[in-house]
Amino acid sequence: MKASRAFLSEVENNFQTMPFTLRSFSDEAKAKMGVVECAKHMVVEPFPVLYEKDGEVVAQIKSTVLMMPNGPMKITGVPVDLALFETENKIENEEIKKLLAQSVSSKANKKKNKKKASAAQAEAAAATES
Repeated sequence: MKASRAFLSEVENNFQTMPFTLRSFSDEAKAKMGVVECAKHMVVEPFPVLYEKDGEVVAQIKSTVLMMPNGPMKITGVPVDLALFETENKIENEEIKKLLAQSVSSKANKKKNKKKASAAQAEAAAATES
């Protein structure tokens, strides 16, 4: 379809891999036709629209985390004190609880790893002395 090709070429020229809105296209009507075909064939991925319930307060926190060989490293986002927020929902899955309990700071992970290594060396030294 001609509109799909024109839409895709404008996306590749102006947005590359970044999210975009159809309002930013020169011909919004053709962009609406083109995006349907491109999304149908999985050439572009639609960004989900988030909704909240009427009368409810919703908080969303986003950050960028790099998965490094020595552990995760948070590179963007603001510090948030989660103790200020209350919820009636609880996480019941033990694996998820363990994952969330891990520190995001690479410095904290290094300290924990050093403590574990020194404790393991002390146990090994005590075992060889016995």
